Amino acid sequence: MTRRLRRLLVLLPSAGLGGAEAHTATLARDLAAAGVAVTLAIAPALAEAFGRMLGPGFATRLHAAEIDWRVDASPASNIARQAMAGAELVAAVAPDAVLLPLPWPSHGLGLMRALAGTPALAIAHLAPAALPDAEVAAARTAPAVHWVAVSAPVAARVATTFALPPDRILVIPNGVEVPPEDPAARAAARAAKRALLGLPPKAPLLIFAGRLDPAKGADLLPGIAAALASRATIAVLGAGPLRTELEGGALRLLGRVSDVPDWLLAADALLLPSRLEGCPLIFLEAAARHCPVIATAAALEAFPEAAGLAALAPGPGAARLAELAALCLADPAAARAVAAAAHRQAVLQQQSIMLGQYCARLRALPA
Repeated sequence: MTRRLRRLLVLLPSAGLGGAEAHTATLARDLAAAGVAVTLAIAPALAEAFGRMLGPGFATRLHAAEIDWRVDASPASNIARQAMAGAELVAAVAPDAVLLPLPWPSHGLGLMRALAGTPALAIAHLAPAALPDAEVAAARTAPAVHWVAVSAPVAARVATTFALPPDRILVIPNGVEVPPEDPAARAAARAAKRALLGLPPKAPLLIFAGRLDPAKGADLLPGIAAALASRATIAVLGAGPLRTELEGGALRLLGRVSDVPDWLLAADALLLPSRLEGCPLIFLEAAARHCPVIATAAALEAFPEAAGLAALAPGPGAARLAELAALCLADPAAARAVAAAAHRQAVLQQQSIMLGQYCARLRALPA
């Protein structure tokens, strides 16, 4: 039975900003537009940047709180700190429900202990094959919450970690808005981005968009660039711990940018060399704009028909990814055909469908 959802508290135990946080911002905006009073909390160091991600309207409803999971602290200390901060937020907001978006399945363990009977929905965005024993032990004794995962593989791994029956985790795939095709906008973006990089109007251009860390395969980018040599330019959009290592080579490092969609219109292909993904928003954003994708199998494990949606490498090898990129550039018609199949997948996973499923799930939580 559904019920009225008036006040929602969102607790984000994030240590950085990426796809999980962008997904959360989209959910928050949609629920607020539907009349739900949405209050959010995130670590103080991230509050300002996450506030920009949320956009106007959340200035008084975004709280800086010590709820992040810190990798340099023990599970016990993380759980204790999160439980205390989370309980204070629950008491102050008195929400009808709590949303726990989890960039990592164990990173909300203390927050789960803070709910004091408040209905809660956890969203699993990523899940590794195995977690440290101490985190698994804490997960097995965590208070029960309701679960959503962004893909079936993520759901299966979370079920194993928390010793849950697989049918206890609902899969709601990520979705993005699919804009209408606009040839003029595409031509303008292609010209503008090449001019920004000092490239000729028809120069081959590949992009990487994501956090600069090994999980995203950012360490492979220099090898890909070296293998492609003078055949293509690689623009790198994002920030992260590997930035220093990527400087000084052939890559064009642009940092975080606010116009990733324009870069996807401009690019000949997106590089997605991840070692671990959930249901990557950047793939769907590329697919929505008919931008071909060169990816690892791990990056697209959420999609059963991934081999028909991108140029797919079985593993995260720079040489094979560079070879696939060269093939994509050499045969643009074939690349466009695969991108058209990916576009159809993005249409099936439109953002409005995803948002409707989350709204229904939240309203169905028991009082």
